[in-house]
Formats: sequence, C-alpha cells, structure tokens
Amino acid sequence: MARARTIELPRVVTYDGLPASAGGAHSLRTKHPHQAFGRVQRFADACTEPASAGSWTFEVWSGGPPALTERLVAVATETFGGACHRAPTHSRWNVSAESVNTALDALVAAGPDAVTEYGRSVATLIHSAPVRLVDPVDGVAYPDLAPDAFGRFAVDGYGRLLGGSGIRASIGSAASSLSLWLNLPADERLSLGARHLQDHLPFRLSAKHWRLWRPTRSGDSYLGNRIPSPVRQAGN
Repeated sequence: MARARTIELPRVVTYDGLPASAGGAHSLRTKHPHQAFGRVQRFADACTEPASAGSWTFEVWSGGPPALTERLVAVATETFGGACHRAPTHSRWNVSAESVNTALDALVAAGPDAVTEYGRSVATLIHSAPVRLVDPVDGVAYPDLAPDAFGRFAVDGYGRLLGGSGIRASIGSAASSLSLWLNLPADERLSLGARHLQDHLPFRLSAKHWRLWRPTRSGDSYLGNRIPSPVRQAGN
C-alpha cells in the first residue's frame, strides 16, 4: 500500500511588537487622543484588511483625581450605557464604532495630565482587531497568509496563531500605544512588505522581535528563531 503523502507546512515570518518583557507596546508618540487615533487609522488603512470584526472599549481606572474619575464614569455611562465590567481597579464599557469620536472627546476633556497615582492614564480607549496584512504591490491581502495554512499553530496561550495578524491600540488621556502581532510571507516578498509597514508607522519597528517559523521535522508543529530585521535589509 502506498504511503500517504505528507503535506509540508509553509514558513512564515512574524513581528511581535512588543512582548510584555519589552513593555508590551510601541508608543504612538503623541499625547493628543485624536492624533493618536489618526496614526493608528493611517497604518490600518494602508497596511491591513479586517480579518473579522474588531472591538472598542472605554476604561476608567481608579487611583486618579476623584472628581475627574467620577465625571468620566458619568460620561461613559450616559454615552455607552451600563458598564460591561466592574472591578476595584477599573470599569469598562463597550463602545460602538459610531461613538469612537465621543470617547476620544472625553479623553481630550480629561486632559494630558489625567493620570492615576501609578502614572497610567485615568481613561483609555482600547481597540483590538484581527487583521490581514496587504501586499504593497497590489494592495490586496496576502492570499497564502491565514491560520488554516499553518495548521492553526498556537504561538502562545493568548490566542495568537501563525498566519493571523492583529493590532491592539490603547489611546489614553495621557499616553497612547500600539501593540502589533504581524505575519509576513517568508519569501522574496518579505523585505518589501516589512518596509511598507515601517513607512506607515510613527515609530521604529524593533530589530529584535522578528522570527522565522519553520515546520519541525515531523511536519506537524513549528519552531521559531530570531532573525535580523527585514526592514534593514530592504533599506540597504
């Protein structure tokens, strides 16, 4: 009897920006919420397509000026309805896409000095979205980059899969950041794709957080090894 042919899993390059050990996210380099939001949108519009519906949430943290905290909670409740989560540390509300500008206005009204006793923003607007990166050559998502193509290999216990990219923006009253999990093709398209990402971000991508993922010898799992930044290769 003929032996069944094993389908070899493809390779992929990832950028993890940034892991928790490195601070968790890149600074968007502005204290103005609307400007921070614009920088996230510029990147998303130029470099990604939605893979599925994302989410928006508004958070108010304890430990800030009591009067300001009370006012932010009142505005959030009036605008977004009842909180979806309450804890001693913070409360959270779901935000519709139509109410994003209202949430940003609330952050602006709080002011850039609105921080808790621990130095974090009193209020934050969080956006999480699964995305697919687009090929800068034709502006269409890479057709061969999807979790199913990589056996839905789980990179960690936080739901990240090879082949599936994602962004998480935290737009705060005092500071804003962007966390990235990006998957790029491990072939001749890599350098151009990496350069395209860098050209649309307000910060420099770290040279230390790129990995090439190869299938193991058994062909049913992956191993990731750090590689030099393909952005630098593209700029040479």
